[in-house]
Amino acid sequence: MANNLGKKTAQKKKPGSAHDKFKSFLSLLGTLVIVLFIQSFFIQGYSTPTGSMLNTILIGDKMFFNQFLYGGSTPRNIPFTEIRLPYWQLPAIRDPKRGDIINFEFPGNREEVDASMKVQYLKRCVGEPGDTIMIKETVLYVNGVKFPESPDQQFTYKAYLDTNKIKTQNFLNLLKSEDYLKQYEITDLMNVQGFFRDTAGLHAIVPLAFKNVEAFRSQPFIKKLVVNSETPSNQEPGIFPKGSRWNKDNYGPLRVPAKGDVINISKDNFIQWDTFIKREGHKIELRGDKVFIDGNETAKYTIENNYYFMMGDNRHNSLDSRFWGFVSRKAVVGKAWFTYFSWNSAIPFSDPVALLGSIRWDRIGMPIE
Repeated sequence: MANNLGKKTAQKKKPGSAHDKFKSFLSLLGTLVIVLFIQSFFIQGYSTPTGSMLNTILIGDKMFFNQFLYGGSTPRNIPFTEIRLPYWQLPAIRDPKRGDIINFEFPGNREEVDASMKVQYLKRCVGEPGDTIMIKETVLYVNGVKFPESPDQQFTYKAYLDTNKIKTQNFLNLLKSEDYLKQYEITDLMNVQGFFRDTAGLHAIVPLAFKNVEAFRSQPFIKKLVVNSETPSNQEPGIFPKGSRWNKDNYGPLRVPAKGDVINISKDNFIQWDTFIKREGHKIELRGDKVFIDGNETAKYTIENNYYFMMGDNRHNSLDSRFWGFVSRKAVVGKAWFTYFSWNSAIPFSDPVALLGSIRWDRIGMPIE
């Protein structure tokens, strides 16, 4: 009997039983719920996949975002999928402000009512509800006042060379040198272009942050350095709103819609407001010369939500509100907080030595502003 009792006791303590597996499952599930709760309402991690915010944020930066500030919410998607969920949101401590770096739900391309990509974007807020946006020869003005320039904000420049002091091939070799690129913090290699010639002479296209422009210009073989700006007469067909005759460097004036604004709608500006009104949940159509919203003829529409205008700090390599439009307050997720890790994500995991060697220790813990 004693032997039988010992066998029964041993069977109860046998590891890997269904009871133990169920307890482990509940523990894992509880941990997942806690993580989702924290990520939804308080802090969210984000990795930088593109260079639209160079050099403020580098490709390979991994950041935390403060979601509690703007009002944390329950999960907006089924985890690891693009399937949307109904969500509930906490009251916000404050609304987004000009200058905030924000992650938000991508509203969709210019003519998409529902975004084909269910992703979050990362940009700087440059316009609040009711603001007027204008760009003149790359310079951004908000309500007639020049917007503060971040030292790491960048454009592409025309670098005119003195070929008596440097050969073109030698300059191209410099632009392939890691030391040279690091010295002038040239990170957007997609925008490092070959040589061109215009009425001012031979030049290369080089992306530079504001803080490095004067040092780059002072090189003895640089005759002239000017922003590679589009002329006002050059119209970009993909610019928002549809039908505007602007480009990314000469834009506006454009008012950012605020809740309660009343706009006039006619056949002349119908294409500019068509997608916007549909995104607010209404049916709009043009019948001859008359506009109908939800089946009713009208010449006015009242804005139902507050909106923001977002731009990337890498102004010549950023798809932002200049191309796809306004961001609804409902789409705003969180404010950039700090970088918790950074490395060169272009290096494959198959080269672990190089990847680990690319860790940017100076960026870890750096506040994002």
